[in-house]
Amino acid sequence: MANIVNLSWNDIDFLADRLVEQIYHKDLKFDTILALGRGGLVPGSILSYKLKVSNLQNLGINTREDNGKFIDTIIYQKPGNVEGKVLVVDDINDSGKSFTAVSSYIASNYDINENDVYYASLTTKSNSEFSFNTITGNIFYTDSWLVFPWDK
Repeated sequence: MANIVNLSWNDIDFLADRLVEQIYHKDLKFDTILALGRGGLVPGSILSYKLKVSNLQNLGINTREDNGKFIDTIIYQKPGNVEGKVLVVDDINDSGKSFTAVSSYIASNYDINENDVYYASLTTKSNSEFSFNTITGNIFYTDSWLVFPWDK
């Protein structure tokens, strides 16, 4: 079994601030934040306040079972108003499968240029297969299982 790393609320605040710094450094401004339910809801809300983006939407998506096994993508809650420059937010970019699925979902359902969609995660595993327009708070070069405060 992999080691477990418990992240604290202070860690989350630090990682969110790192995301904000990178977004400001790249001079990016977003019209919509699309938080991925469930793990991306808390960081999506935090970034909504920090970036002053009032259009916060939820995309309920599942790409794996509780045991970590990957499944076909299930969309269980569709967002309402997604427009302009979009920041997709999740807690972790682990394998990249969720962001890949979201990229396909956006391309199929909205008239938004793929270059106007960015993908932010508090953490990214170094072996993630998704790196297009990504912003991350920290890259983990480990197989440790990360436990976020809202997972406890």
